[in-house]
Amino acid sequence: MGFKMGKYTLQKRIFALSLFFMLIPLVLFSEFNISTSIKRLEESYRSSLIFGMKKIGSVMETVFEDVDQASLFALVDPKFNHFLQSQLQGDTAYETSLEMGAVYNSLNYLKNTNRYIQSIQIEGVNGLGLSNGFFPKSITKDDWDMAEQLRGQSLWDVDEEVVTLPQKKEKYIYQSRLLRDFGNTSKTIGVIKIYLNTDVLQELFTNEETDYTSYFLVDNSGEVQYASIQKNGPERLETPIPYAELMEHLDGAFVIQRNHEDLYVVPHYIGENGWIVYSLSIPVAVQEQLRDSLIQLIVLAVLCFVFCIIIARGISRRMCRPLENVIAHMELLEKEQFSTRVEVHGNDEISLLARQFNKMAQKIQSLIEEVYLVNIRKKELELRALQAQVNPHFLYNTLDMIYWTAKVENAPEASDMIDSLSNFFRQALSGEDGFTTIENEIEHLRYYVVLRQQSKKPFDFDLDVDASLLSCRVIKLVLQPLVENAIIHGIRDIDDGRIQVAIHASDHRIIYNITDNGQGIDVSDMKGLLSRTEENHRGFGIKNINDRIQLMYGKEYGIHFGNVEGRGARIIVIQPQEEGELRVEADDCG
Repeated sequence: MGFKMGKYTLQKRIFALSLFFMLIPLVLFSEFNISTSIKRLEESYRSSLIFGMKKIGSVMETVFEDVDQASLFALVDPKFNHFLQSQLQGDTAYETSLEMGAVYNSLNYLKNTNRYIQSIQIEGVNGLGLSNGFFPKSITKDDWDMAEQLRGQSLWDVDEEVVTLPQKKEKYIYQSRLLRDFGNTSKTIGVIKIYLNTDVLQELFTNEETDYTSYFLVDNSGEVQYASIQKNGPERLETPIPYAELMEHLDGAFVIQRNHEDLYVVPHYIGENGWIVYSLSIPVAVQEQLRDSLIQLIVLAVLCFVFCIIIARGISRRMCRPLENVIAHMELLEKEQFSTRVEVHGNDEISLLARQFNKMAQKIQSLIEEVYLVNIRKKELELRALQAQVNPHFLYNTLDMIYWTAKVENAPEASDMIDSLSNFFRQALSGEDGFTTIENEIEHLRYYVVLRQQSKKPFDFDLDVDASLLSCRVIKLVLQPLVENAIIHGIRDIDDGRIQVAIHASDHRIIYNITDNGQGIDVSDMKGLLSRTEENHRGFGIKNINDRIQLMYGKEYGIHFGNVEGRGARIIVIQPQEEGELRVEADDCG
């Protein structure tokens, strides 16, 4: 089964590599084509927007120039000049009405000859004024003041409170100019105010080609004075485009981003008044054409990809077929058909592999016979070794015999030590391999302590065990080596030595706490012994205990070191709390 996985993995790698190298030109071509298409579409779209803006801008220039010419006409017309600076003193009311009618007809002429004019209003220094169209007279003192400041130059502004219908105020663009006496240019005779027809402007900005484009008129301060929002076009921007940025891109196009959407801006400078008209467009046409181009490219890429897969698959299968033959013979070898051999043709790498396989098969066939003979000899040696093993119970019986001899000879101390030693070995060799119960571990420790307390320097030994933990399953031979370490290295040189062992449970963990009243320990040195063993085998026992616990339960368990506050050392052993019966090995008592 391993051979097949290897075969398929190699074939897949060859297939993937072949496909990769064939797809590189396809990907590069597609990327180049897409980027070229995007640039071409963007340039075409920019050009169309600039061309459309130029047409609209030229019309707007004409509108502003015509309005300017209309105000200049009023400046030089004798009828306006006479009407604005003198009182009407006709012989009859009829003559007076004729004179006013002539001025009114001139106003109508100026309005009717220019479809972009909505209304014309004049007011003279004599207090007389006229207005045509449906606008009421709206010349105010502010209009007079601003006209005086400009000294005859035209002012373009927006009147936001023009009442065209009852209870309805609208915003209209107007031009105002101070009128002077053409016979004495230093003499002011009146003010003219001309309103643009915004409905006609809206017609100028509205057509089928600009559904996704809105138009805006801004003054020389950058404030939007008029907006033509198309049904699908972008809304008025919350943050207006700076006037300087518009001036920087005159007769060109640039892109801004609003609400994570690209918008194209095409500005056009109108005239001497400093106003700019600009278009704000959503590039839907570019997006649609780009989508169509991408669909075509994707279809082409899929077809090329399928074609590349077919070719790559053929290459990989052709290259792997000789390997399949070798693998088939390997499978026969795996089934112990050691006489199998591969037919070799050619001198390529796969042929070399086949030759090496044949040599290997021949070698294996020769080794099998040798190994068979070696195994027979090994079994014989193992049988002899088993026969030579000493039965542990023979040791128990011998110790019991020495114990009773010491009893008969009236040597109670020797008999007690032999009895403790016998029980010590019996506890050490009993129980499941590697595991015991806390009860057995304590019993084993007690026999050891009895033996140690027969020495010339006796010591005190205290044991505190939670009785509910006696049946818990723990790692074998942990307590006795640690207590032995405390006796040898902790209290060996003091006369009032004391060893305390406490066993309790916390958070489903069993904790051994071994303390002594010796000189204490170097905690960092002891921690280092858990990861190394010195040349004199110092620390071997502690490292062995810690390794056995962590190999069985994990790194969160094991041995920890510390010093008792005041005097002495502390060793803490942590194991998981487990309940379970142990398999006790049968005693060879006979």
